[in-house]
Amino acid sequence: MPLTPTRKIRVLIGDASVRSRLVLLGMINADPNLEVVDTAQSRDELLTKAMSYQPDVIVTHSGLTLSGHLPSFTSVLTTESSLLLLVSAEMALQSHPASNVKAFQESEPEAVRNGKKRPGYKEELMAKLKEFGGRFTGSQNGLRKEKRKEHFSMPTSTSAVDLFSYSALNKPLRLVVIGASTGGSKAVECLIRELEVVQPTAVLVALHMPEKFTKRLARRLQKLTHWRVEEGYEGMAVTPQTIIIAPGGMDMLVRRTPLRPNRLFLEIMPATAVESPSVDLLMQSAAACARAQVLGVIMTGMGKDGSAGACAIQENGGVVIAQNEETSSIFGMAKNAIERGVVNGVFPLGQINTIINRFVSDRHLSHGLYCNLTG
Repeated sequence: MPLTPTRKIRVLIGDASVRSRLVLLGMINADPNLEVVDTAQSRDELLTKAMSYQPDVIVTHSGLTLSGHLPSFTSVLTTESSLLLLVSAEMALQSHPASNVKAFQESEPEAVRNGKKRPGYKEELMAKLKEFGGRFTGSQNGLRKEKRKEHFSMPTSTSAVDLFSYSALNKPLRLVVIGASTGGSKAVECLIRELEVVQPTAVLVALHMPEKFTKRLARRLQKLTHWRVEEGYEGMAVTPQTIIIAPGGMDMLVRRTPLRPNRLFLEIMPATAVESPSVDLLMQSAAACARAQVLGVIMTGMGKDGSAGACAIQENGGVVIAQNEETSSIFGMAKNAIERGVVNGVFPLGQINTIINRFVSDRHLSHGLYCNLTG
């Protein structure tokens, strides 16, 4: 009689290729015993999400891990494989002792073992994932009535030091909140194209754009960066190395997870003001949740949106900068914020990335930004 699993196996996908991530996502979610918790396209993102989600299985490439390993996970398919299959210590222990994991390794698909991407290699990988997953779900259904005392030995080639020497995981999530209107899409493109930070950072963007246009903007920006770019949606987790565009015609707010205050997610609500998505609401909500870890950037655009949000960021210990008049298409939003005294510094578009990097790299050292930032 077939086994009925008590819960699905949670899978994290890591792959630099958008197409490969989508293929694996579809294949894994099609299995009733498996579910994808998220995807990652860089090593930074994979490491952070592995520690955040604590999945049962990680499907990735060795290039996106530390020497083919992650602490608390062990490789089921070898590091020379086209794809890696990493399982958590809990899953390995509940499925079978280490000897059976070794036997499973030796029976890996030929296409994967030889590192060849011939047709059908993903299907072979999936077959092995289901096989190993079946053991896991079976063990959770009382097949082992007596608790085994075997302990799974984690590989000694990488230790916990490998993980915690990765400085990004020891630092809190920074939020860079960008607000703009007229001329903003081109200005944001310039920022995103050269965005390179290694600490855990999420970029939230509110541009005064109508519905559907923001989705197109997200697709266009994705071609310019290795960061993950998405249009925000209700309940979306705010994760490192992600650029989130507020959906047109809606307001996007940052919220805390009640039971896990360090986890941030998005709330999407219909816009009430003519100028939407609202820069003020996004900045105010980010400041309330992340306080001193927020950098506000007010860029080109007409109107006064963003000034109230900038004030909230400063009041909570964050930093606000503005784009200068010379590089702005319309010097309205930034000008209003400057005149209200809620901006710490004014910079040309080409220098804003430098300030973002200074703020993100070490928030303690960036105290000087708050006190004495000059353009």
